[in-house]
Amino acid sequence: LPSEPSKAKSTSNAFDHLLPPVRCFSFVMLQVDSSLFSNVIISVQRTSALPGGSVSGLPGGLVIEGLKGVNSFGSDVAEAQKEYELGRARSALSRIQQVETQFSGILGRWNASVGTVLTSGRQSAQKLSLQKINEVKNAQTKMQLLAGPATKSFRDLITALEHAISVEGHVPEVETQNEGASKTSTQEPMAQAESVESEESEPNDDSPAIDHPDPNLLGRYALTYRFGSRIEKKRTENNKSYLEPKLQVDQFYFLMGQQPPRVVRIRQLDRSQMTVLDTHLNRDVRIDINDIRQLLEQGIWLLQPARTLSTNKKGSDDD
Repeated sequence: LPSEPSKAKSTSNAFDHLLPPVRCFSFVMLQVDSSLFSNVIISVQRTSALPGGSVSGLPGGLVIEGLKGVNSFGSDVAEAQKEYELGRARSALSRIQQVETQFSGILGRWNASVGTVLTSGRQSAQKLSLQKINEVKNAQTKMQLLAGPATKSFRDLITALEHAISVEGHVPEVETQNEGASKTSTQEPMAQAESVESEESEPNDDSPAIDHPDPNLLGRYALTYRFGSRIEKKRTENNKSYLEPKLQVDQFYFLMGQQPPRVVRIRQLDRSQMTVLDTHLNRDVRIDINDIRQLLEQGIWLLQPARTLSTNKKGSDDD
């Protein structure tokens, strides 16, 4: 993989529509510690109030203030930290993802409400004064400055937890209490990997069989991930190219065309290149458009958590 970005080529325009809009995430040290949990708690709590106070005197008695309902998230994050410290990394990750979803929903509704105020304030019969519009815009800017760090703190923590699960060898927590601790602790990693492969080989009537490389090529990731769909280049009726499924930031993928084949995680996508966390080199690497095309021809597979498969199987058995 090239370590330096390649200059944009005139042929890159043909690939523009295959990649989603630019989404940038800064590279962080993927290690879980208490500061990551604290950053989430502190940054989220700061969004509960706008610096300088709320904005009132708006149509319908609307008052623009901080995010409501986010103060309770601190206890949820603290519980997730306890889960992780007890060795239940997956439970901690699930709890944090739920909190992030709730926070994003509250923030989205806040932004929609403020956007409506600005639109109606310019167009409706009850137009807002220029001063009031500026107050609303200032409140919008203040919330963006508060929500940005909160969103980043969630992503940093989630990334660190996912990395801990995949790289440090965390395995799904045992939900039954009948299995002895000594039996669990002495289970060989290869036996666990074979168990994952066995689950993959069992027929699933709900989805077609997927042609994928040897699961042993995943190495340590065979404990926590399985092969999903291969990324295919397709064309619409208008002869426009697209990828199915689309490449996604923060997702793990397997690149067959590298030597040796390896697992990567997409950190950033733009219209001329993508930046990935190369788990073989243990650093960020940039891949330009031409290299992406070649990798697609040789095979790129989406990786999905192995527990997703076992969960789906368990649900089918219960039915």
